[in-house]
Amino acid sequence: MNPEENQKAEFCRLLNDYQAANERGDVQAMESLAVQLLSVAASEQARNPSKDLHLRQEASECANAGRWEQAETAYRRALALAETEGNHAMLFKSHSDLSSLHPIRGMSDCALQEAKAAVDAARKSNVATLLLVALGDLSRCHLMNGEIAAAAATAEEAVQNTPADKMHDVQRARALVVRARCRVEQRQLSDAQRDLDGAWKLLSPLAEASMFSGVQGGLASWWEVNARIRTESNDPAGAAEAMGKAVEFRRTVSQMPQLDGPHKFFWLANTLQKYSVALMSAGNPDAAIRAFDESRVIYLKIGASVPGTSKV
Repeated sequence: MNPEENQKAEFCRLLNDYQAANERGDVQAMESLAVQLLSVAASEQARNPSKDLHLRQEASECANAGRWEQAETAYRRALALAETEGNHAMLFKSHSDLSSLHPIRGMSDCALQEAKAAVDAARKSNVATLLLVALGDLSRCHLMNGEIAAAAATAEEAVQNTPADKMHDVQRARALVVRARCRVEQRQLSDAQRDLDGAWKLLSPLAEASMFSGVQGGLASWWEVNARIRTESNDPAGAAEAMGKAVEFRRTVSQMPQLDGPHKFFWLANTLQKYSVALMSAGNPDAAIRAFDESRVIYLKIGASVPGTSKV
């Protein structure tokens, strides 16, 4: 076999090994194999860099420097390239990147429009995994814009369309957490708690997988929704404790070297801001001020739009 065939064969072998490790619940082996898979993928990208990759790297560099308009321009060039090639997976990625960029700029309405376009592209790609990611992002954008019914319907579609096999456990758990968040907004607390219980069974065995952003981010969201339920149940101390857990997991995500761009820091700041509200409600103003100040430092450091005080 030539080098390219060897690399593809190695990737397939590692992927099969990863699936086997996942089936037996071997988290340590999963992390090791994930690192190897990322290494092979990065090597392939370096060997055959695409124009799309160059544009995304340019966008990421601009975003890291807080040059938001230039970052958007680069993403839109990638979008135009995907449209020219008729590549629905690339179209999904471009719209998804733009949807992720806009909240940092305080443009939740624009984020929603891009999330809708990402779902349309994902449907046309016929790739189930992309559609599940797109639906989760769209539901969260609906929530940011106060569109609770639309968020709930989108979250329900994601839950119902997630395959029941073990390889999709994390995606199923994340979908359940988003649906739980929607149910809290609809004051369906018992149903929300059942969703959280189901998600916990899937996420908690993977909690030590510190390099898996999907797991760590899912657990951060789990604790945030748990805090919302405690707030609605008049348990301010419990809400503050839960938000503290959410901060811990967001901080883990923010330290992941494989994640580029300012998004991971933005969501850490967002969670710290919610934590400050929870601490104040729990009667701990000194800790609340510390969390609030840290959130502001992060927002300013990445050049993000500083949102108003959010409810827990």
